[in-house]
Amino acid sequence: MASIEFRVKVVKSPDGTTATLAEVDGSIDASTIQQFQQVMDKLVERGVKNLILDCTNVKYINSTGLGTLLKYSDTFESIGGHIAFCRVPSKVMLVMEMLGFNALFNIVTDEATALRSFAGKLAPPPSVSVKTSPAPAPSAYPSSQPVQNYAPAPLQIPAAAAAAFPLQTGCARCRVTLDVPAPGKFKCPRCNAVLAAEPTGRVRFFASKKSKPISISIPCNMVVADGVASLAGKCAESIGFNGQAADVATAVSAACRNVIERAYDNDANSTFHVLMVPNGSSLTIKIADYGKPFDFGPGGSIQGDNRFADVVNSMDTVEHRPNPKGGNLLTLIKVLQ
Repeated sequence: MASIEFRVKVVKSPDGTTATLAEVDGSIDASTIQQFQQVMDKLVERGVKNLILDCTNVKYINSTGLGTLLKYSDTFESIGGHIAFCRVPSKVMLVMEMLGFNALFNIVTDEATALRSFAGKLAPPPSVSVKTSPAPAPSAYPSSQPVQNYAPAPLQIPAAAAAAFPLQTGCARCRVTLDVPAPGKFKCPRCNAVLAAEPTGRVRFFASKKSKPISISIPCNMVVADGVASLAGKCAESIGFNGQAADVATAVSAACRNVIERAYDNDANSTFHVLMVPNGSSLTIKIADYGKPFDFGPGGSIQGDNRFADVVNSMDTVEHRPNPKGGNLLTLIKVLQ
């Protein structure tokens, strides 16, 4: 049975900032998530406010684990605390980046840096310039103040003072610092959140209409894999790829077959991961396994391998690279024609 272990101690910075340091050993996935939650709940019950998770010995994390970490990150913030992640291994960072969670977490190099961030003494990340948004903004996030109904009546409203532009603001979604050059509508270049800057300096962020990513872990079973391929086709249809949905399903089915047969030798006990990322006029599908690397022969490539012909012929972009943990990473992209 998979297990996860915690070694917990209190650390303190020279200026008196304290935090609980938890060294995590094991994987954070569906098999260990209950143990992980039990420890985290106990830390919250004990009144821990600042928590540093040392991920040196974290061997693997999946979307279930990342979703749980995000939940606890919100929990700690709701009680006036923080969570920081330090010494994150490259293979774990890769999963975070694939699923977009790296922009949502406070990831630092070591506990000393985490303590400085808790004390507000860590220098903010370099700011980035926002991009202008050609589209009208969707409905705004709810205001922190309740909206009151009132009868129309002439009101004397004093003119608000104009703010000095350019100004800086933190992105409400990914928290990067943004340089806003002038009043208008813009997009965050990191996460594409839409914001509107008013002449008074008030900045509002808006809900995104983008489809959400779909992340699935599936066993080495072609019946299940074909079901996932059908889901990929439906995902393509949902964003307007009506005439190309069948191509997407064909490509995903063929890619999964190669993973099952070549990376895992039809081992029904093995699993691999599929991520579907709809993005307006394109659909990106990433498939990650931890089996045997594909052998394309001397100087060969995925484009020249006949067993990937249905994948290459059905998608606009097909890329293969070794998985740092062992196995393969496939990226399939279909662009709306």
